[in-house]
Amino acid sequence: MIKQDNKIDMVYLWCDGNDADFKERKQQYLKLEDSSEQENIEAVGDVRFYDNEELKYSLRSLEMYASWINHVYIVTDRQVPYWLNVEYEKVTVVDHSEIMPQECIPCFNSTVIEYFLPFIPNLSEKFLYGNDDTFFGNETKPEDFFVGDKPIVRVKKSRRKKLSYNPEKKYTYYGTVLNSLEILAKAYGKSLPYELHHNIDAYSKSMFLSTLEKFKDSLNKCVKNRFRKFNDIQRILFNLNMVYTGKAELKIVSDPKPWRLRLDFLKKVNWESYCDADNAPKIYPRIVKYKPKLFCINSGADATMEEKMKTKQFMESLFPQPSRFEKSI
Repeated sequence: MIKQDNKIDMVYLWCDGNDADFKERKQQYLKLEDSSEQENIEAVGDVRFYDNEELKYSLRSLEMYASWINHVYIVTDRQVPYWLNVEYEKVTVVDHSEIMPQECIPCFNSTVIEYFLPFIPNLSEKFLYGNDDTFFGNETKPEDFFVGDKPIVRVKKSRRKKLSYNPEKKYTYYGTVLNSLEILAKAYGKSLPYELHHNIDAYSKSMFLSTLEKFKDSLNKCVKNRFRKFNDIQRILFNLNMVYTGKAELKIVSDPKPWRLRLDFLKKVNWESYCDADNAPKIYPRIVKYKPKLFCINSGADATMEEKMKTKQFMESLFPQPSRFEKSI
């Protein structure tokens, strides 16, 4: 039996953007936004909410390569995946109403929903968090995510040219990262030029709560953003605050270039993390060949249905066996 202090849970955010009720709620509240925000495809486009059943395959990957996970929590808004085995003792669906203030619901902004993760009932002190398009690609162990009680914070060096505000105050991912880095710079007098590796991350619940308290004035300014906005504060605030306070281990990773991949493969280097949004088909054979411990297949805002279907075929080829998280057919 795993001791309570050593339990590690897994948290996912999930929504079914194909669901008619979800679409109706989304459109109802989108009409209340400024016209420029309604047209910001990166922030509110349907492809961002489209369910390609990534979560099903991510859970298959978890069962294959991270069976030591204690419990899985799926955070969602009045939805349950149709294929989910809700009777399985290792999974719990958590509705937004259980962890978020009523005035923030409905919320279509994952950046904001993430602020409330530590309020999940019975969540373990150590936990992992991932979007539904993040996967375990090879055998993992708790030591891949924690050094003792300290979470490992995996970051990449930021593409500085993209880390700038949009003069039109339009949502961009890199703008929200910059918001977080500037808050940390004011608090600690220094700024590390990093962004998250956009993959499965490790946290301690107590430090997450401590960060919420420390930066509550800044976070309160965007906590009611139902859709992604330029002033959002990206969760790297929580990761780097753990590093700055000595409560986490920093690890710099990178998406290797093809020549580096070949060199690492010959040296039998353990390739641990990969993410790609813009040219996913090119990384499919690399994932198969190099078997990273973690990978992300992140659809760009302009992804086509054809590309979505190819992604689903690829996930099925990697993880063809149903898991205990799925209903029996």
